[in-house]
Amino acid sequence: MKVLSLGLPKTGTASLAEAYRILGYQDVHHGMPAVFQSPSDFEVLRRAAGATFPNLPTYTGRPFTRAEWDDVFGPCEVVTDVAAFFAPQLVDVYPEAKVVLCERPRGDVEAWFRSVSTVFDMTFGLVPTFFIEFVEPLVGSSAGPASRAYIKGFFQARDGAEVRANARRRYREHYETLRRIVPKERLLEFELEDGWGPLCAFLGKDVPDVPFPRVNEAAEFKAMWSKWIWMHWASFKRRYGPFIGCAAAVGVAAWAAKGSGLL
Repeated sequence: MKVLSLGLPKTGTASLAEAYRILGYQDVHHGMPAVFQSPSDFEVLRRAAGATFPNLPTYTGRPFTRAEWDDVFGPCEVVTDVAAFFAPQLVDVYPEAKVVLCERPRGDVEAWFRSVSTVFDMTFGLVPTFFIEFVEPLVGSSAGPASRAYIKGFFQARDGAEVRANARRRYREHYETLRRIVPKERLLEFELEDGWGPLCAFLGKDVPDVPFPRVNEAAEFKAMWSKWIWMHWASFKRRYGPFIGCAAAVGVAAWAAKGSGLL
């Protein structure tokens, strides 16, 4: 049975993803490794954002079907992290799935906001904007544009400033919505401090003889972002380096000729 792990990013999703792997689940979908392991997923997620969020200019008004969601999540036994941005839609198309709703301890929205701000910085900052808007289209990557689309869509925003302004409200609405729409027998409300016991009981798994994993999400996200930047920059240079070099040489030659009076 598929597990929908629908806590928002920065609520312990990386630790939970590792916990699912320890429990023996295959193909656990998490946004950070997916950037490198299955980059084609993000083109599907970009289309999904356009099908889901009315505030986006790409909104189609036609909900994704289960077959379309299966293009990215079908093979996965567990989906987590970025899947939370599409939580009501996934609960609807996978009605047999169990739902784990991980939240910050005691619903600490401010702690979550401080943590998730790193995601906003690395999605809407100056350097990421350059790579997302100029470099990624040239190297055929969809990860950045898709991330911007579903983040703006989920947070009902037009830009990074509105994402931040709406973040706390949308956090609360997310958890309230899932508590309302998921049948109680299919829902586990979970905090990392709960450990293996309630998670294993809910999933019908034996408790492993290892500590519950704790992953430093902030450090992992920064490392992923750095790797992503350099990967795309290397690809850009491989593809367009000779042209950039030629253009620079022509520019320098024209400047020198103009300075010497030849132009």
